Amino acid sequence: MIAPLLGGFIVDHLSWHWIFFINLPIGLIVMFMVQIFLHEDKHHSTSKMDIAGTTWLTIMLLAVMYAFQLVGQDPINWQIVAVCFLITVIATVMFIRTERTADDPLIPMELFDNRTFVVQNIVVFLVSGFLIGYEVYLPDWTQGILGLRASMAGFAVTPSSLMWIVGSFLAGKLLARTSPYRIINLSLFFILVGAIIMVLIPAYTPFVAFLGISMICGTGFGLTVTTSIISVQNEVKPNQIGVATSFNTLCRTLGQTLMISIFGIVMNTTMLRGVRQTEHTSLKMMDKLINPLTANQLSDQILPQLRNILYHSLHNVFVVGLILIVIAYICNLFDRKNKKQRIN
Repeated sequence: MIAPLLGGFIVDHLSWHWIFFINLPIGLIVMFMVQIFLHEDKHHSTSKMDIAGTTWLTIMLLAVMYAFQLVGQDPINWQIVAVCFLITVIATVMFIRTERTADDPLIPMELFDNRTFVVQNIVVFLVSGFLIGYEVYLPDWTQGILGLRASMAGFAVTPSSLMWIVGSFLAGKLLARTSPYRIINLSLFFILVGAIIMVLIPAYTPFVAFLGISMICGTGFGLTVTTSIISVQNEVKPNQIGVATSFNTLCRTLGQTLMISIFGIVMNTTMLRGVRQTEHTSLKMMDKLINPLTANQLSDQILPQLRNILYHSLHNVFVVGLILIVIAYICNLFDRKNKKQRIN
């Protein structure tokens, strides 16, 4: 909850490099607390490590993530991208074949026969993709267009962290009264409202409106993530809960990793087109615009044009985000089993 504010404060008064160093003391404190306070019963069991499955999964993930990283660059080396996608396809096929014959598979293929498991992981993948776009580009709006400092840009997304907690508690209460299907629909409605507002609002929207958007989206994120995790855990055998939870987390991570590249392509393409169509502008000027410390170096005559280019670029990013949430809502409609089932 305080991380966006603290990150903005560090960028304003120190340097963005220090944001990474702050993880060191926090990590050490967490490690110390785990060692002291976390006590678990140990159950020893003998099982073979799925080395082949782990290897193919690692190759698959590295190849697809590297491909999307390359796609986000300018110019794009399409030959290397094609090779990466080819490796991804081969590794995926080999991973599936390996897991079907493994004695103790890394990810049991039988999990994918469960429609709820598949649908909820797709939903959380798409929502996580929208989440990373919201967290990265909403601050760009407040800095580049409204001209606010990094600390205020961090404050713009802080309410979502607070409402995420509220949404998580609300999900726990609702799961005892209604089905996960209805809760996911409700959560996607919240996010959909936030996405539609971001697509429709004008460039110079008051800062307080972004706080409202952040609260709406945060509630949806809390409801979605909590419900999806509990839902997939409820669909598997007790000895598969760890695998199901890890796969759900993997889907969230992949959604953010892959979609940030897609958003970057949309952002850069729209920005480049805007610069080419507007005289006396350049991409270097756009970089200065997003940073409030360098935005004052731009002339007052060119500043409105640059902000207009940035606005249209961000608008297209949020249109893609809106499409993701619409697809997630449609996917959830196929989870028929979850419509009436409740979780104890």
